[in-house]
Amino acid sequence: MRVLNNIEPQQEVSCAALGCFDGVHIGHQKIITDMCGYAKKNDLVSTVFTFTASPASVLGKAPQRAVMSQNQKENTLESLGVEKCFSIDFMTIRNTSAEDFVNNILIKQLNVKALFCGFNYRFGKNARGDAEMLRELCEKKGVKVFVTMPVCFGDIVVSSSKIRSLIEDGKMRTANRLLGKPFSVEDIVVEGKHNGRTVGVPTINQNLPAIFVSPRSGVYASFAYIDGKRFEAVTNVGTRPTVGGDFKNVETHILGNFRGELYGKKIKTELLYFIRDERKFSNLTELSEQIKRDVDYIYGRNIYSKY
Repeated sequence: MRVLNNIEPQQEVSCAALGCFDGVHIGHQKIITDMCGYAKKNDLVSTVFTFTASPASVLGKAPQRAVMSQNQKENTLESLGVEKCFSIDFMTIRNTSAEDFVNNILIKQLNVKALFCGFNYRFGKNARGDAEMLRELCEKKGVKVFVTMPVCFGDIVVSSSKIRSLIEDGKMRTANRLLGKPFSVEDIVVEGKHNGRTVGVPTINQNLPAIFVSPRSGVYASFAYIDGKRFEAVTNVGTRPTVGGDFKNVETHILGNFRGELYGKKIKTELLYFIRDERKFSNLTELSEQIKRDVDYIYGRNIYSKY
Protein backbone atom coordinates (compact mmCIF):
# COMPACT_ATOMS: atom_id res chain seq x y z
CA MET A 1 0.00 0.00 0.00
CA ARG A 2 1.27 3.45 -0.90
CA VAL A 3 0.97 6.00 1.96
CA LEU A 4 0.89 9.74 1.18
CA ASN A 5 1.03 12.42 3.88
CA ASN A 6 0.30 15.31 1.55
CA ILE A 7 -2.50 16.01 -0.90
CA GLU A 8 -1.16 15.99 -4.43
CA PRO A 9 -2.67 15.49 -7.90
CA GLN A 10 -3.28 11.86 -8.86
CA GLN A 11 -3.31 10.54 -12.40
CA GLU A 12 -4.95 7.25 -11.46
CA VAL A 13 -8.73 7.25 -11.20
CA SER A 14 -9.73 6.18 -7.72
CA CYS A 15 -12.52 5.00 -5.47
CA ALA A 16 -12.11 6.28 -1.91
CA ALA A 17 -13.33 5.55 1.62
CA LEU A 18 -13.52 8.61 3.89
CA GLY A 19 -13.18 8.66 7.67
CA CYS A 20 -10.88 8.74 10.70
CA PHE A 21 -11.03 4.94 11.01
CA ASP A 22 -9.56 4.82 14.51
CA GLY A 23 -9.29 1.13 15.33
CA VAL A 24 -10.52 0.08 11.87
CA HIS A 25 -13.35 -1.76 13.67
CA ILE A 26 -15.95 -4.00 12.00
CA GLY A 27 -18.04 -0.98 10.99
CA HIS A 28 -15.03 0.61 9.32
CA GLN A 29 -14.13 -2.71 7.74
CA LYS A 30 -17.58 -2.85 6.13
CA ILE A 31 -17.01 0.55 4.50
CA ILE A 32 -13.51 -0.30 3.36
CA THR A 33 -14.20 -3.79 2.02
CA ASP A 34 -17.23 -2.49 0.10
CA MET A 35 -15.04 0.24 -1.35
CA CYS A 36 -12.27 -2.21 -2.32
CA GLY A 37 -14.80 -4.53 -3.93
CA TYR A 38 -16.30 -1.70 -5.97
CA ALA A 39 -12.83 -0.46 -6.97
CA LYS A 40 -11.78 -3.90 -8.20
CA LYS A 41 -14.99 -4.42 -10.12
CA ASN A 42 -14.71 -1.03 -11.82
CA ASP A 43 -10.94 -0.96 -12.37
CA LEU A 44 -10.34 1.89 -9.91
CA VAL A 45 -7.57 2.38 -7.37
CA SER A 46 -8.83 1.52 -3.87
CA THR A 47 -8.01 4.52 -1.69
CA VAL A 48 -8.55 5.70 1.88
CA PHE A 49 -8.57 9.37 2.89
CA THR A 50 -7.95 9.67 6.62
CA PHE A 51 -6.08 11.68 9.25
CA THR A 52 -2.99 11.07 11.37
CA ALA A 53 -5.10 12.01 14.42
CA SER A 54 -8.82 12.57 14.85
CA PRO A 55 -10.06 16.15 14.31
CA ALA A 56 -11.66 16.13 17.78
CA SER A 57 -8.34 15.35 19.49
CA VAL A 58 -6.38 17.81 17.33
CA LEU A 59 -8.81 20.61 18.18
CA GLY A 60 -8.76 19.73 21.88
CA LYS A 61 -12.41 18.71 21.93
CA ALA A 62 -11.56 15.17 23.09
CA PRO A 63 -8.51 13.56 24.72
CA GLN A 64 -6.14 11.51 22.61
CA ARG A 65 -7.33 7.94 23.22
CA ALA A 66 -6.32 6.09 20.07
CA VAL A 67 -7.33 2.44 19.75
CA MET A 68 -4.32 1.66 17.56
CA SER A 69 -1.10 3.28 16.41
CA GLN A 70 -0.74 4.86 13.00
CA ASN A 71 1.47 1.98 11.89
CA GLN A 72 -1.10 -0.59 13.05
CA LYS A 73 -3.82 1.34 11.26
CA GLU A 74 -1.91 1.40 7.98
CA ASN A 75 -1.08 -2.31 8.22
CA THR A 76 -4.74 -3.13 8.83
CA LEU A 77 -5.88 -1.02 5.88
CA GLU A 78 -3.38 -2.76 3.64
CA SER A 79 -4.57 -6.18 4.83
CA LEU A 80 -8.11 -5.21 3.76
CA GLY A 81 -6.94 -4.55 0.20
CA VAL A 82 -6.37 -0.78 0.21
CA GLU A 83 -3.85 0.24 -2.46
CA LYS A 84 -3.37 3.89 -1.57
CA CYS A 85 -3.81 5.77 1.72
CA PHE A 86 -3.84 9.54 2.20
CA SER A 87 -2.95 10.03 5.87
CA ILE A 88 -3.20 13.78 6.35
CA ASP A 89 -2.55 16.22 9.19
CA PHE A 90 -6.05 17.59 9.87
CA MET A 91 -4.71 21.09 10.59
CA THR A 92 -3.65 21.46 6.95
CA ILE A 93 -7.28 21.36 5.77
CA ARG A 94 -9.28 22.41 8.86
CA ASN A 95 -10.42 25.66 7.21
CA THR A 96 -11.37 24.06 3.89
CA SER A 97 -15.06 24.50 3.13
CA ALA A 98 -17.23 21.45 2.47
CA GLU A 99 -17.59 22.49 -1.18
CA ASP A 100 -13.85 22.98 -1.69
CA PHE A 101 -13.07 19.69 0.00
CA VAL A 102 -15.24 17.85 -2.49
CA ASN A 103 -14.46 19.84 -5.62
CA ASN A 104 -10.82 20.78 -5.15
CA ILE A 105 -9.47 17.90 -3.07
CA LEU A 106 -11.51 14.77 -3.72
CA ILE A 107 -12.39 15.37 -7.35
CA LYS A 108 -9.63 17.62 -8.69
CA GLN A 109 -6.66 16.27 -6.73
CA LEU A 110 -7.56 12.68 -5.80
CA ASN A 111 -9.39 12.05 -9.08
CA VAL A 112 -12.23 10.09 -7.43
CA LYS A 113 -15.16 8.55 -9.29
CA ALA A 114 -16.85 6.93 -6.29
CA LEU A 115 -16.87 7.54 -2.53
CA PHE A 116 -17.76 5.43 0.49
CA CYS A 117 -18.43 6.75 4.00
CA GLY A 118 -20.30 6.00 7.21
CA PHE A 119 -23.78 7.32 8.01
CA ASN A 120 -22.31 9.80 10.54
CA TYR A 121 -19.49 11.12 8.36
CA ARG A 122 -18.76 14.87 8.70
CA PHE A 123 -16.44 17.04 6.62
CA GLY A 124 -15.53 20.62 5.77
CA LYS A 125 -14.88 23.64 7.98
CA ASN A 126 -16.70 23.36 11.32
CA ALA A 127 -17.86 19.88 10.20
CA ARG A 128 -20.65 21.54 8.19
CA GLY A 129 -20.92 18.74 5.65
CA ASP A 130 -22.64 15.41 6.29
CA ALA A 131 -23.25 12.27 4.24
CA GLU A 132 -26.30 13.72 2.52
CA MET A 133 -24.45 16.90 1.58
CA LEU A 134 -21.59 14.78 0.25
CA ARG A 135 -24.04 12.93 -1.96
CA GLU A 136 -25.60 16.16 -3.26
CA LEU A 137 -22.25 17.80 -4.07
CA CYS A 138 -20.87 14.69 -5.76
CA GLU A 139 -23.94 13.95 -7.88
CA LYS A 140 -23.44 17.30 -9.60
CA LYS A 141 -19.98 16.12 -10.68
CA GLY A 142 -20.95 12.59 -11.66
CA VAL A 143 -19.32 10.99 -8.62
CA LYS A 144 -21.20 8.17 -6.93
CA VAL A 145 -21.56 8.13 -3.14
CA PHE A 146 -22.30 5.03 -1.05
CA VAL A 147 -23.27 5.53 2.59
CA THR A 148 -22.90 2.61 5.00
CA MET A 149 -25.57 2.28 7.68
CA PRO A 150 -24.68 1.46 11.32
CA VAL A 151 -23.13 -1.96 11.94
CA CYS A 152 -24.41 -3.68 15.08
CA PHE A 153 -23.09 -6.45 17.29
CA GLY A 154 -26.15 -7.74 19.08
CA ASP A 155 -27.80 -4.61 20.46
CA ILE A 156 -24.54 -2.60 20.37
CA VAL A 157 -23.98 -0.04 17.63
CA VAL A 158 -20.30 -0.41 16.74
CA SER A 159 -18.31 2.79 17.22
CA SER A 160 -14.79 3.81 18.25
CA SER A 161 -16.12 5.57 21.35
CA LYS A 162 -17.94 2.41 22.48
CA ILE A 163 -14.81 0.34 21.95
CA ARG A 164 -12.72 2.81 23.99
CA SER A 165 -15.22 2.57 26.82
CA LEU A 166 -15.15 -1.23 26.75
CA ILE A 167 -11.34 -1.30 26.83
CA GLU A 168 -11.24 1.12 29.75
CA ASP A 169 -13.69 -1.16 31.60
CA GLY A 170 -11.62 -4.29 30.86
CA LYS A 171 -14.37 -5.84 28.73
CA MET A 172 -11.90 -7.14 26.20
CA ARG A 173 -13.92 -9.98 24.68
CA THR A 174 -16.66 -7.60 23.57
CA ALA A 175 -14.18 -4.89 22.55
CA ASN A 176 -12.22 -7.40 20.47
CA ARG A 177 -15.36 -8.62 18.72
CA LEU A 178 -16.27 -5.06 17.79
CA LEU A 179 -12.73 -4.45 16.59
CA GLY A 180 -12.72 -7.66 14.58
CA LYS A 181 -9.31 -8.46 16.09
CA PRO A 182 -7.73 -8.34 19.56
CA PHE A 183 -6.74 -4.95 20.95
CA SER A 184 -2.95 -4.81 21.04
CA VAL A 185 0.03 -2.78 22.16
CA GLU A 186 2.93 -2.94 19.72
CA ASP A 187 6.05 -1.35 21.12
CA ILE A 188 9.71 -1.83 22.00
CA VAL A 189 10.63 -4.05 24.96
CA VAL A 190 12.29 -1.81 27.55
CA GLU A 191 14.56 -2.59 30.48
CA GLY A 192 12.72 -3.57 33.68
CA LYS A 193 13.84 -4.27 37.25
CA HIS A 194 14.44 -8.00 36.59
CA ASN A 195 12.44 -8.89 39.71
CA GLY A 196 10.42 -11.59 37.93
CA ARG A 197 13.50 -13.63 37.09
CA THR A 198 14.36 -14.05 40.78
CA VAL A 199 11.12 -15.98 41.43
CA GLY A 200 10.89 -17.87 38.14
CA VAL A 201 8.42 -15.54 36.42
CA PRO A 202 10.46 -13.46 33.94
CA THR A 203 8.58 -10.67 32.19
CA ILE A 204 8.97 -8.25 29.32
CA ASN A 205 8.07 -4.59 29.78
CA GLN A 206 6.51 -2.26 27.23
CA ASN A 207 5.47 1.35 27.62
CA LEU A 208 1.83 2.19 27.03
CA PRO A 209 1.85 4.88 24.30
CA ALA A 210 0.68 8.24 25.66
CA ILE A 211 -1.91 8.67 22.90
CA PHE A 212 -3.47 5.25 23.53
CA VAL A 213 -6.69 4.43 25.29
CA SER A 214 -5.75 3.16 28.75
CA PRO A 215 -6.99 -0.38 29.46
CA ARG A 216 -8.34 -1.14 32.92
CA SER A 217 -5.48 -1.85 35.32
CA GLY A 218 -5.19 -5.55 36.04
CA VAL A 219 -4.20 -8.96 34.73
CA TYR A 220 -5.15 -10.29 31.30
CA ALA A 221 -4.85 -13.47 29.31
CA SER A 222 -2.78 -12.40 26.31
CA PHE A 223 -0.81 -13.37 23.24
CA ALA A 224 2.72 -12.11 22.55
CA TYR A 225 4.03 -12.09 18.97
CA ILE A 226 7.79 -12.54 18.67
CA ASP A 227 9.44 -12.73 15.25
CA GLY A 228 6.10 -13.63 13.72
CA LYS A 229 5.38 -16.47 16.17
CA ARG A 230 2.50 -16.34 18.65
CA PHE A 231 3.01 -17.25 22.31
CA GLU A 232 0.43 -17.67 25.06
CA ALA A 233 1.05 -15.19 27.86
CA VAL A 234 -0.33 -13.39 30.88
CA THR A 235 -0.07 -9.61 31.04
CA ASN A 236 -0.35 -7.04 33.80
CA VAL A 237 -1.42 -3.53 32.82
CA GLY A 238 -0.74 -1.05 35.61
CA THR A 239 1.83 0.50 37.92
CA ARG A 240 3.22 -2.74 39.45
CA PRO A 241 2.56 -1.73 43.11
CA THR A 242 4.37 -4.78 44.54
CA VAL A 243 7.71 -3.54 43.20
CA GLY A 244 7.04 0.17 43.64
CA GLY A 245 6.21 1.12 40.07
CA ASP A 246 5.38 4.76 39.45
CA PHE A 247 3.84 4.77 35.95
CA LYS A 248 1.44 2.60 33.99
CA ASN A 249 3.00 0.07 31.65
CA VAL A 250 2.42 -3.34 30.08
CA GLU A 251 4.30 -6.25 31.69
CA THR A 252 4.01 -9.70 30.12
CA HIS A 253 5.05 -13.17 31.25
CA ILE A 254 5.38 -15.52 28.26
CA LEU A 255 4.30 -19.08 28.98
CA GLY A 256 5.99 -22.29 27.87
CA ASN A 257 9.53 -21.73 29.19
CA PHE A 258 10.35 -19.14 26.53
CA ARG A 259 14.02 -18.24 26.27
CA GLY A 260 15.52 -15.39 24.32
CA GLU A 261 16.84 -11.83 24.51
CA LEU A 262 14.04 -9.40 23.68
CA TYR A 263 15.30 -5.99 24.81
CA GLY A 264 14.99 -3.49 21.98
CA LYS A 265 12.66 -5.71 19.94
CA LYS A 266 9.21 -4.57 18.88
CA ILE A 267 6.66 -7.01 20.31
CA LYS A 268 2.91 -7.10 19.77
CA THR A 269 0.94 -7.92 22.90
CA GLU A 270 -2.77 -8.71 22.43
CA LEU A 271 -5.12 -8.42 25.41
CA LEU A 272 -7.72 -11.20 25.27
CA TYR A 273 -9.56 -11.46 28.57
CA PHE A 274 -9.56 -9.55 31.88
CA ILE A 275 -8.74 -11.85 34.82
CA ARG A 276 -8.51 -9.67 37.92
CA ASP A 277 -7.68 -6.22 39.22
CA GLU A 278 -4.09 -5.28 39.94
CA ARG A 279 -3.17 -5.44 43.62
CA LYS A 280 -0.16 -5.12 45.88
CA PHE A 281 1.37 -8.28 47.35
CA SER A 282 3.58 -8.55 50.45
CA ASN A 283 6.51 -9.91 48.46
CA LEU A 284 7.53 -11.27 45.06
CA THR A 285 6.94 -14.88 46.08
CA GLU A 286 3.26 -14.15 46.78
CA LEU A 287 3.04 -12.37 43.44
CA SER A 288 4.57 -15.30 41.53
CA GLU A 289 2.20 -17.75 43.22
CA GLN A 290 -0.76 -15.60 42.21
CA ILE A 291 0.47 -15.47 38.61
CA LYS A 292 0.55 -19.28 38.57
CA ARG A 293 -3.06 -19.30 39.82
CA ASP A 294 -3.95 -16.79 37.10
CA VAL A 295 -2.47 -19.11 34.46
CA ASP A 296 -4.41 -22.08 35.87
CA TYR A 297 -7.59 -20.00 35.71
CA ILE A 298 -6.91 -19.03 32.08
CA TYR A 299 -6.31 -22.63 31.01
CA GLY A 300 -9.34 -23.76 32.98
CA ARG A 301 -11.52 -21.35 30.99
CA ASN A 302 -9.91 -22.38 27.66
CA ILE A 303 -9.45 -18.71 26.85
CA TYR A 304 -6.57 -19.13 24.38
CA SER A 305 -8.46 -21.71 22.32
CA LYS A 306 -11.20 -19.15 21.65
CA TYR A 307 -8.83 -17.03 19.55
